[in-house]
Amino acid sequence: MPEIKKWAMEVRMSFEKTGMAKFISHLDTVRCITRAMKRANVPVWFTEGFNPHAFLTFAMPLSLGFESLCETVDFRLLEEVDLNELAERLDKALPVDITVKEIYVYETLPNDIRWAEYKIVFNNPDELLLERANSVLSSDEIIVLKKSKKGRNKVEKEVNIKEHIKSFELTEDNGKLVLNTVLSSGPSININPMLLIGALVKDTETDEQDVDIIKVQSFTENMEIFK
Repeated sequence: MPEIKKWAMEVRMSFEKTGMAKFISHLDTVRCITRAMKRANVPVWFTEGFNPHAFLTFAMPLSLGFESLCETVDFRLLEEVDLNELAERLDKALPVDITVKEIYVYETLPNDIRWAEYKIVFNNPDELLLERANSVLSSDEIIVLKKSKKGRNKVEKEVNIKEHIKSFELTEDNGKLVLNTVLSSGPSININPMLLIGALVKDTETDEQDVDIIKVQSFTENMEIFK
């Protein structure tokens, strides 16, 4: 039998995914990072069995078209290495719009995530949007249709997402409307910002696709930064 290799370190890489990289799907991001590890000669631990692959765990898959300042991926190393030097090597091996921030030994788990902060920029808001957004966000209920799975089928059900909005702030900036908000996020409840955007632009002339969405930070239940 082949020898089963034991890993020496379990580490987390935090990285930004901005600019043109927002058009890279989650699956292609996984491939991109796997290839970068190979180019950077990272001693990453591979799974055993008939289809060995780098053991990577992403905290929360990022939706296509979203930018993020707080992505993370966990992986295992076959040997102890200088993590600062490893971060530099990996950063050089990745595309320009995927930037390594830090590699470190982690204590929290992806399942600990409960909240995510987003910056949503409406690039061409109509004159009704600010008033409507304030009204909707201050209401007791925000009912939207949320897609979910029931067996093998996809179904839509009404959900009150107001209870999943922890905070919000609306500001205007050079003709743009900026919403900073903290929404439920995690393995059990995950509110896609597009659901909120759809509710805000309803009955206005604002295009819900003409927005920039940036994931700023992830938090645990007690609003401690996920790290």
